[in-house]
Amino acid sequence: TQEKGMEGTMGEDHQALEQFTLLAKSLKGRAVVGIIQQTLSSKRVFVFGELLAMPNVQALRDTEHHSYLVLLELFAYGSYSQYKAQAESLPELNAQQTLKLRQLSIVSIARERKVVPYAVLHQELDVPEVRALEDVIIETIYAGLVAGKMDQKAKVFRVSRAAARDVAVQDVPAMATKLKQWAATADNLVAALDRNRQLGSQLRQEKKDRAAALEATVAELKKNIKDAPDLVPDLRGPGTSYDAMDLERPKRRGKRSRMPFGRGRD
Repeated sequence: TQEKGMEGTMGEDHQALEQFTLLAKSLKGRAVVGIIQQTLSSKRVFVFGELLAMPNVQALRDTEHHSYLVLLELFAYGSYSQYKAQAESLPELNAQQTLKLRQLSIVSIARERKVVPYAVLHQELDVPEVRALEDVIIETIYAGLVAGKMDQKAKVFRVSRAAARDVAVQDVPAMATKLKQWAATADNLVAALDRNRQLGSQLRQEKKDRAAALEATVAELKKNIKDAPDLVPDLRGPGTSYDAMDLERPKRRGKRSRMPFGRGRD
């Protein structure tokens, strides 16, 4: 499935990235730039946090190779539109790097919206042709970065899932705030469910108590009736006795004598 493929791809990304980080561990300056270029061109790597955090990679800041560090940061948590905005001060992308940054841009958009209009993707990816745009979306799906369906009639991409990307250091506080809000919401939900559970138990117990009380009342009434039958109310009315009642029966009619035809005539 797309979901399983996505999980497998992310695992492969970390394994492939580990190879580059091991190679970069003892390198400096221009040699580190070479590792960055290889990583950005690799079809197997879509996360860059471990490489970006390496001291010898951070050492490129404010040097003649500073632009490669900025480029790596864009691939880690930036977008293609951000690259275009500062392309003059950044290294030129090759075809594979261009595709990858567009794919990563789709991932970022897909994590923010469940339905992505083609118009948004046209603008963010700088791909004006519909066919070319759909090719990029298909490549992103095949790479296991997103899962969803293209609605060519409505011209939207319907997202079902998107992979995670690296998080910029400056975005960590905002993410921590969201996690705290989520945790608070979860705690409130658990508390509400617990209150509902307690209320349900209370109502069930009250129902059992009422049933038991009713059963006891009925049992008491039956006992009283058995022990003192005179206490049963007489529903026949005052001064009435079934034994003394004179039931009038309808009078029986006498048998009609039938005279044979002709008798009695002279």
